Amino acid sequence: MAYLLLILFPVAMAACTFLLRTQTRFVLLAATATALAELALLTAVPVDGPARLLGLTLVLDPLSRLFLAAFFVIAAVAFAAALKLPHGENFVPIGLLLLTFTAATLLLLQEPFVVALLLISAAVLAVLAVIDLPTGSPLLVGRSTLAAALKYLVLMVVSGVVLYLAFVLVSIYEDTGTAQAFSATRLILALIAVGFGLRLAMVPFHSWLPDLAEHAAPMVTMLIITVINITSLLVLVSTLQYFGPIILFDNDLAIATMQALGVATALLGAVLALGQDNLRRALGYLVVYDAGMVLYGLTTLTSVGLAGALFEAFNQIAVVMLLFLSLSLLEQPDGRPSNVPRRDLLRRWPVAGVGFLVGGLALLGLPPFNGFASKLLIYQAAAQSGGPALVLLLLSTVVALLALGRVAYERLLGPSEDAASDQSPLLLGETDLDRLAPRALTPEPRGLAVIVCALIALCLVVGLYPQPVLATINDVIQGLTFIRA
Repeated sequence: MAYLLLILFPVAMAACTFLLRTQTRFVLLAATATALAELALLTAVPVDGPARLLGLTLVLDPLSRLFLAAFFVIAAVAFAAALKLPHGENFVPIGLLLLTFTAATLLLLQEPFVVALLLISAAVLAVLAVIDLPTGSPLLVGRSTLAAALKYLVLMVVSGVVLYLAFVLVSIYEDTGTAQAFSATRLILALIAVGFGLRLAMVPFHSWLPDLAEHAAPMVTMLIITVINITSLLVLVSTLQYFGPIILFDNDLAIATMQALGVATALLGAVLALGQDNLRRALGYLVVYDAGMVLYGLTTLTSVGLAGALFEAFNQIAVVMLLFLSLSLLEQPDGRPSNVPRRDLLRRWPVAGVGFLVGGLALLGLPPFNGFASKLLIYQAAAQSGGPALVLLLLSTVVALLALGRVAYERLLGPSEDAASDQSPLLLGETDLDRLAPRALTPEPRGLAVIVCALIALCLVVGLYPQPVLATINDVIQGLTFIRA
């Protein structure tokens, strides 16, 4: 019963919120309560207690439970933040359905064919959220937004088809010890690499993520990165666990190639972020950089590397939420012309500016924030593997830090545009009444500022005390069979 409630309760609430979607405040409060209720319900689901439903096996392992709890918390924060931020008319029902597909995916990890279909369904829902418009909006979906959504949809459908094909080949694979069987394992591994590379924005499939970051609503992009992408990463770990003896045996060259793709993704993401003038695209490329770091740690197939990758994925949930929530506040209208670049965002929105800087530093793995411990484990795995990987990963981090510094210098740390200036003398026939009235700037929303401060505190607490999260991850890693000594 607990499994069914965990999956079906958000579906029922999504239907209710869809019918009442014009009652914005009530719907958002109901969605926040639903996410918190799912978090409470998660504690009632037995860990490692399999159950059968319609011929399918449902089981909740400790790692899935940890990430599901994080997803529910982030969803609750996103729904609460939407009380003060612009969002689409169907943002709430789509978000609740995403939670349903995520919970079903993590409970059905032992059913790869069903998981492939669930991943495609989640991507289609995400596209609906990207092109969604606010209630009563007289505008149409912009051409750039539509193009970004269509690109994401096509790539995710291709990813789902490729993964489904890979699972079919694994199910019919027979090890005969011949060259033909060896070629089949290489093909299966290549299909899995392409399928998950598309979903995780790996080089050369990375362009959809900066496009979404630029054209989609920040809260929608945040849900795609934190919920859908990280769920895909957990599916990849599960795939390696169940099919590792088949696809990883004597495939060292293919694994080394995937490690090289992870390094290339981190380096290219950092370089492209350095060359961006758009704040959103720069943030998107920094997320691509971090995805490359996670992929490299995972493909080392060592306990240290995998612990670093999973810990970095867990940290990414809070950090990406902090970054995109801060970005939403930095983009709030404040009475100044929208077509003039603003360079004093830290002075104008101090809490959001600090949140953006803290989130960027945490994403890059600088102490004392939560990304430091996970990045340190990935660097340790690179040092154990030998070769130039460690140097290239450190170089990509330095370049990403330069990119963050450039964004901060050009957009956040500029002189205040509201500083008092000497009044020019009155012209002939001009009076004080002819001068423009002082601009009234809106204050920083208190509720969102509190959420940003809470996320900053969370990044600090996890950075200073990473042991509880690492202990859970290490316990799970000990049971994985594809880990190499």
